[in-house]
Amino acid sequence: MTKKILSNILDDVTEPQREAITHLEGPLQVLAGAGSGKTRVITRRVCYLIENGVDPYNILAITFTNKAAAEMKERVAQYYSHPGMWISTFHSMCARILRTDANIERLGFSRYFSIYDTTDTLGVIKTALKELELDPTHWKPASLAATISDAKNRLVGPEGLLKEKSGYYHQVASRVYEKYQSMLRANNALDFDDLQVKLIQLFTEHHDVLDRYHEKFLFILIDEYQDTNFAQYALQRLLAKKYRNVCVTGDPDQSIYGWRGANLGNILEFENDYPDAKVVWLEQNYRSTKYILRAASELIVHNKMRKPKGLWTENPEGKTIPLVYTDDERTEAEEITSRIKKLSEEGKKYSEMAIFYRTNAQS
Repeated sequence: MTKKILSNILDDVTEPQREAITHLEGPLQVLAGAGSGKTRVITRRVCYLIENGVDPYNILAITFTNKAAAEMKERVAQYYSHPGMWISTFHSMCARILRTDANIERLGFSRYFSIYDTTDTLGVIKTALKELELDPTHWKPASLAATISDAKNRLVGPEGLLKEKSGYYHQVASRVYEKYQSMLRANNALDFDDLQVKLIQLFTEHHDVLDRYHEKFLFILIDEYQDTNFAQYALQRLLAKKYRNVCVTGDPDQSIYGWRGANLGNILEFENDYPDAKVVWLEQNYRSTKYILRAASELIVHNKMRKPKGLWTENPEGKTIPLVYTDDERTEAEEITSRIKKLSEEGKKYSEMAIFYRTNAQS
């Protein structure tokens, strides 16, 4: 091990961060509060594994967005630059495996399959509605696409969707789902959800392929685990089944993708899946003032599906947070516009201001 690189990897880290970085074999869960240095931990953990003799080719690191994957690659490259290392999103990983060695041909698709985006999906659904003699002005393609996507993320097919709910909408949705899938196959195409569904199918039906990736991905790291859906959970369980060297990082309090199928139970029940898992808590916040942290903690404590933690910071108290009560939405809007106008007159740029609301209906 290179002492200089090791020193840099472990430089400027807290004891809990060091625990997470230096954990080698076995399942690991890092419960990281907002602004607690989670990205630093996961990238330096990758580097620490390499410093301890793990071949970069045997490491899989998964993030949720292309931007996050690019940031992770950039941070790891400060220590190592290795073309064999896989740092990607779930969907990119799935597409790459399906195309590699023509794996997907075992499922009846060409390795040169197309990947349909949202616009393509809506176009196919509209065509499916027309061929099924269903009115697209009544049966909204976007709603049907959301229903189909939700079903795929839960690994539910057209027949399963109909068994779940027998109402007329789901009868129609099941028919459209079945037609949609047959049209995708005819066009040698997959949508984003299919990338995960087809890889799970490949792994479960062709064990030799799964065995090959067991030997390739000896260490698996998954970021933002609180936002994984059931299909992504299934992929994690399949890939980590043999060696169980899986590290997940996340925070139940930061789950924001329930509307698109994220299952909070994945992170809350990790210790049930892996009873011998090491759990590390990152509770020191480096980003916020004490006032902001206290306010956030007092609100989030009312959530029922969470793991209680005690966030703290060495940052200053900061400015107090004004709480304004208004009689109705109109008065609220007038109050906000008045504050924006005042800030603008004080020389603040509009690009430095933001308005957040809980639901789209409030916009």
